[in-house]
Amino acid sequence: MQYDFETKVDRTGMASIREITTPKEVEEAGLISFWGAEFEFKMPDFIIKAIKDWAVKGLVSYFKEDDAYFALVKKWMKMHRSWDIEKSWIVPTYGLTFSVGTICRAFTNPGDGVIGMSPVYHMTWKPVSLNGRKHVDCPLLYDGESYHIDFIKLGQLMKKPQNKILFICNPHNPIAKVWRREDLAKIADLAWENDVIIYSDEIFADTVYEGVEMLTFSQVTDKPVKWIVATSIGKTFSMTGIGQANIIISEPELREKFLKQRDIDHYGSFNPMMRAAYFSGYTEEGSRWVKEMMKYCYENYQTVDSYCKAKMPYLKAVKPEGTYILWVDCRKLGFHTEEEFQEFFQEAKFVCDSGTTYGSEPGFIRINLAAPRAEVIKALKLLKEAAHRNRESENKRRSL
Repeated sequence: MQYDFETKVDRTGMASIREITTPKEVEEAGLISFWGAEFEFKMPDFIIKAIKDWAVKGLVSYFKEDDAYFALVKKWMKMHRSWDIEKSWIVPTYGLTFSVGTICRAFTNPGDGVIGMSPVYHMTWKPVSLNGRKHVDCPLLYDGESYHIDFIKLGQLMKKPQNKILFICNPHNPIAKVWRREDLAKIADLAWENDVIIYSDEIFADTVYEGVEMLTFSQVTDKPVKWIVATSIGKTFSMTGIGQANIIISEPELREKFLKQRDIDHYGSFNPMMRAAYFSGYTEEGSRWVKEMMKYCYENYQTVDSYCKAKMPYLKAVKPEGTYILWVDCRKLGFHTEEEFQEFFQEAKFVCDSGTTYGSEPGFIRINLAAPRAEVIKALKLLKEAAHRNRESENKRRSL
C-alpha cells in the first residue's frame, strides 16, 4: 500500500465536531468515534502540500473560477467517473446544503413538496423546511439484504402537481447503495412524464467500490429531463468543513434560473484554498489515492462483516457499494425503542449515527469505515463484550 491509512489523525485542540461530541469516557478508553462521514486518517499529503504552498505565497484574497478550473472539473469527471460534461454546465456554490435552499427558492413556492426516499441524509431537509417547503417521504423497501425503490408509490407522489422536486442521493447516504442504470432510467422517465426536477446529491460519487458502475442521469436517458447534479471534493478528500460544491446543470434555462437565485442568495468569492485542493486532488495521483483509500475501506467493511458473522451474528452489515460508511441492522439485539439502543451503545462506548436520524425505524446504525483498521477492531471487541453481557442478562431475566 503506497499511502498511509493506518495512522490516526490528531484532533487534539482542533474543535472539530467529532472531537467535541465524543464522550469523555470514550476518549479515556482510547477509542475513536464512528460518527459522521469524514476520515479518521489524514487527507492525502499532496493536498496538504498544495494548501501549504498556496498559503506561503501570502495571498488569501478574492478569487474567481476561471477557464482552467472549469477544464479541470470537466477532465476529472471524464477521467474518474467516465462522465462527459461541458464547462458551461458547472456552477460553483457554497456547498450542497446551501444549494438545496437555492433550488427550493428558484423552482418552487412555499408549500410545494420535495420528495425524498428515507432513510436518507437528513440535513437536506433543513433548508427545505426553513424555506417553507414540505418534505414528502417515499420510504425505500428493505428486504433484509438490500434496499429498493418503491416505484409504485414514487410514481403516485410525482403525479401530484405540488411535488416539484425529487431529491435522490447517489451513492445513497446512509445505506451506501449505488443506484443501477435501470433505477435511474425509471426515475428519469417519471420525472419527464410529470415535469419534476431531479436534484441528485452525488457528493460521494467519486468513492465507489471496485466493479460498481456509478452513473448519472445524462448517461441513462436521451429525454430532456430536468436534472441538477451536486458534486464536491468534500467527501472525496475529507474537506467537508469548507463549504463548496460544483452544481452541474446541462439545461440552459434551468441553469440560468439557478445562477440567478444563487447570486440573489449571495455568491461572492471562490475559496482560494479550495483552488489549491482541486488542482492537486483532481489529478491522476488523486484518482489513484481515492481508489487505494476505497480498497482499504472495503477491507474494513470485510473486517466488520466477518467479525459480526463469527462473533455477533445478531448484527448484520448491509453490503456497501459506495461511500465509506456502513449501514448495520442491529434489530436482533432485541431492543424495542430508540432509548434502549442508545443506552446499549453508550455502555459499549461505541459512538455512531443512529438510523432514526435518517428516517429509519429504530435498530439501525451508520458507522464510518474511513478509519485505521486497528481502531475498528478495538471498538468491535468492546461492542461484542457489551452485546454478550446484554444477552446473558436477558437470558437470566427470562429464566426467572
